Amino acid sequence: MTGVTTHDLLNLSNTGALQANEQYAVMLTAQPEASDHRLYQWNLQYQTGHQSPRTLITVNQRPGFALGKNDLLYYSTVDKQKNLTTVHEVNLKNCYETNAWRITDHQLVVNQQLANGELLLTGKHKLVKGLQEGWHDVSEVPYWSNDEGMVNETRHHLWTFNYHESELFDLVPETFDVSDFWYQDDRLFLTGVAYRDQRPFQDGLYEYRFSDHQLTKLVAPHQYRFDAVALLNNQLFTLASDGNNYGMRQNPNFYRYHDKQLDLIKASDVNIGNIVVNDVNVVGGNATTVHNDQFYFYSTIQDHNELYRFDGTDVTKVFTWKGALNSFTFRQNELLFTAVTSQQPQQLYCFNDKTFTQLSHFNRFLEDREVVPLHELAYQDSTGRPAKGWLLYPVGYQSGQKYPAVLEVHGGPRAAYGLSFFHEMQVLANAGYFVFFTNIHGSEGQGDEYADLRGKYGQVDYNDLMSFTDAVLQNTPDVDEERLGITGGSYGGFMTNWVVGHTNHFKAAVSERSIANWSSMMISDIGPEFVTDQMDDTLTADQGMDHYWFHSPLRYVQNVKTPTLFLHSDHDYRCPIPEGYQMFQALKLQNVPTRMVVFHGSNHDLSRTGRPDQRMHRLKEVVSWFNQYLKK
Repeated sequence: MTGVTTHDLLNLSNTGALQANEQYAVMLTAQPEASDHRLYQWNLQYQTGHQSPRTLITVNQRPGFALGKNDLLYYSTVDKQKNLTTVHEVNLKNCYETNAWRITDHQLVVNQQLANGELLLTGKHKLVKGLQEGWHDVSEVPYWSNDEGMVNETRHHLWTFNYHESELFDLVPETFDVSDFWYQDDRLFLTGVAYRDQRPFQDGLYEYRFSDHQLTKLVAPHQYRFDAVALLNNQLFTLASDGNNYGMRQNPNFYRYHDKQLDLIKASDVNIGNIVVNDVNVVGGNATTVHNDQFYFYSTIQDHNELYRFDGTDVTKVFTWKGALNSFTFRQNELLFTAVTSQQPQQLYCFNDKTFTQLSHFNRFLEDREVVPLHELAYQDSTGRPAKGWLLYPVGYQSGQKYPAVLEVHGGPRAAYGLSFFHEMQVLANAGYFVFFTNIHGSEGQGDEYADLRGKYGQVDYNDLMSFTDAVLQNTPDVDEERLGITGGSYGGFMTNWVVGHTNHFKAAVSERSIANWSSMMISDIGPEFVTDQMDDTLTADQGMDHYWFHSPLRYVQNVKTPTLFLHSDHDYRCPIPEGYQMFQALKLQNVPTRMVVFHGSNHDLSRTGRPDQRMHRLKEVVSWFNQYLKK
């Protein structure tokens, strides 16, 4: 039986964005298009009882959709060339499209059916009309966004669409930028801020009143990061963080909104959502919902996810999932969710009466593949703290034979490895490599103190990686110490660049969407906030530039001897492509074996949600580079 191959990416089906009413569950799946590997095929699937999901609609672009309380489903498609949105109505009883409405001069996404039957839609609003295609004035910060391109003088808005009258109504002022929203009990709460020239880092909290079409400020900007909002027994609660102790990604606490202020109800030290990384999460989903006056959310705990509920006072664990959750909802009192395990990508599951039932069987082709299991390794990190990592053994492994090995480093840095199917790692294992990985200081899932890497980049995290590598070599004698590789993307790319500048222990490296220079990283779409926060300093401070340069891998390129491949996308505005070019050119001028592959039109998320053909080529480049230098 063969292992998982690069080409198997074309077979992988990804599932998420789950919604349900009293009878139906509807979800979205994505799979590479068989006839055009540049595209995904998007399928709206519907499911009843404990039956397997069935395909309802197939389209060539991601649809937004809303499931009403009746038998009707609404979804949107966009014609970008004509700047046209079409809203489709489908009757789930017979699976026929019953109506379709055209919204001209807009590219919008259906999100929610409101209590009055109208639809809530999201989209972008341009402050300047009739922009020339040949140039663009840049006057604001941010001026670009990783997943959207140029966003200068562009705002995210909310609209209601009355399909009976074919009327579209904009809910927020022209300069207001919406970050997130929550609709519950015919009330709409949202986070965002109105601005000109420079967008504040922290949003305000607002309520939109449908009765008089007014946007009411509840909490002013510049105070909190809001992760979720919920109405429980007619009281408003929010999960929010002031960032005062651990910076911009500090874990949130539970607050109640009362007398125009937030009252702390319960302190917490867990994140909201799944941070267990994988590369089979094309669709995405939700991390919170409200059911029967209980607020449900899931968090990352070390290497897996756990689902909790909050009743306004206390938090109770609902279940532990040995993997990563993706989306969830309730159908009456039955909890439905999509999730991944270490052995397979997302499936639809039901949780009822303390029992899990798998309802879907996507990706049956994996039954004919050798999916390599995870082997856990306990060790001590560089500070003496108990830690654990994992290894994948090579497909066809024979004890006593020496094999090359690749160290994987996750992004974030506030992310985590764990019990999650990872296509890239399976491909490397099938190519004859040990694959080893762990959660070093900076990782999520072990509290704010452990995750706080501000001002410490390349210090304790580097020492942790070396301690883990030593532990793998000591405990796995079939790993060939002379044939070690390292790879990672984003923060993992930073660490790859840093490692090859501080040790020659690794004989090959693949650095992806990386960071080379913290001062040039300020042009990232999140640069002014992220870089200042993570460096725990500003460039304008007396020692700011020295501090930034000390933590920059580019400073240490004179030490690099490791053959290094750089992979970067030219529409990556999170870690802009000059970061990769700087490292590549520096190594090239020192005659270190190096190449750089540029993926045109893709962004920071190439490895996870990028074009299928580019994702496959990326994996081929990774395997080929390691084969060239680790299999001599």
